[in-house]
Amino acid sequence: MELISFAIFVVLQLVSLVHFGWAFGMAWPAKHRAALPMMVVGLPEGSPMPSVAVTVLVAIAISGLGLVALWGAGMVNIFAFEGLKGWVLICVAAIFGIRGVMTYLPFGPLKAAVQPFRSLDLRYFGPLCLMLATGYFVIFLSL
Repeated sequence: MELISFAIFVVLQLVSLVHFGWAFGMAWPAKHRAALPMMVVGLPEGSPMPSVAVTVLVAIAISGLGLVALWGAGMVNIFAFEGLKGWVLICVAAIFGIRGVMTYLPFGPLKAAVQPFRSLDLRYFGPLCLMLATGYFVIFLSL
């Protein structure tokens, strides 16, 4: 279980670092900052990126979810209420699972996303979310 938890932690820390980079001006994976909203948010051309504050909050939340994976496997102690561990793991698994499934639905908010986000979502973001959901569920089952 520790290996799955640590893998989730590492992946989410990397994703968090990318979000911090975006908050403070990084353009990757786009060639220039103006193309970033189309590529990573799915907004139409010319749309601004979400604010620095929102992007930093998302980065912090993603990093925290990585700690939840370690906590779920008993590798760190971050919450006083161990009795909530199962509920927290199921909720996190559900969040990632719903986000992952939304990628493949013929309706919903992601359906209106523009290219290249839509292709990247189908190829990377959706499958990653489904793998993370599965990982959190496996951690839950190990309790």
